Amino acid sequence: MDFDTLAQEDINYGKYLLSQDHLYKKIPENQRSKLIQQAVECGKTAAENLAADDLWDYCHQEKIEIEFFQEELKAENFRFVLAEFQLPNRIRLNQSLLTAAEPFLLAQDFFKDQRVADILLAHELYHYLENQQQLFTIKKQLTYQTGPFKRQARLHALSEIAAMSFAQAHLDLPFSPVILNLALLYPIAPDYSEQLAKRLLVID
Repeated sequence: MDFDTLAQEDINYGKYLLSQDHLYKKIPENQRSKLIQQAVECGKTAAENLAADDLWDYCHQEKIEIEFFQEELKAENFRFVLAEFQLPNRIRLNQSLLTAAEPFLLAQDFFKDQRVADILLAHELYHYLENQQQLFTIKKQLTYQTGPFKRQARLHALSEIAAMSFAQAHLDLPFSPVILNLALLYPIAPDYSEQLAKRLLVID
């Protein structure tokens, strides 16, 4: 997998993530780019406002629980949980995936000097911060019509876009953390990882 090429296509990641939202078709086309940019800026601003160099220490100070969990890894199961945030204050990281992917990641110059667990932690920490600070990404950003009724809804994909932006900004990464999703899955499910990479590269 060519991680250098994927890094150069950074602009597409927000588009891809937004396209995965179950309300994507309800979003007017002329609003999509603006929403993505708002989410990116929200993540960057949250990173700038966080006065903490060591996120592990920060989590300890904030009494955020960090749990490393294990699961059986099977190539036919593409829906692995890399990491997750559980309200009100728990972050879970998939130790099984980290362990399985470590030899592959160490062999990639692209990930040199990057601690994968730090990236996953940063991503999930954003979800804690957005709830604590009531940031843009947990508000209802979309208004749409269903028959005679006007509805308002939150676009969860914007939260993911902002979390990626937060992790990239806070850790000063030369690539979007979206690439990590592919790298962690590649040793277990290479075909699926390659398919996902192709979708990222061709998204309009």
